Amino acid sequence: MINVTEDARELFTSVERPEGTVLRLDPVEQDENGQTQIGLVAGEPQGDDQVIQHDGQDLLHIAAPVSEALDGASIEKVETDEGVGFSINPPEEEPQV
Repeated sequence: MINVTEDARELFTSVERPEGTVLRLDPVEQDENGQTQIGLVAGEPQGDDQVIQHDGQDLLHIAAPVSEALDGASIEKVETDEGVGFSINPPEEEPQV
């Protein structure tokens, strides 16, 4: 499961999408290096999506393969020289005993 911070949830509310679609994090076609990337797209909800809610409304659907691959990661709002965006941060490592 991917965690989404409250600041990121609020920022996702400002992302426009066509009527009848949901905001999704989906795997994107592999690039020439053979690596799969993640894209933020408008699309149809899928039954196995991880659903992130905000104020009782579905805000973001995360495709099951993305949620599984990034289990424990967090999505946070970041401010860069180019403006405001999102960052996906890996899970914090558990201290080894």
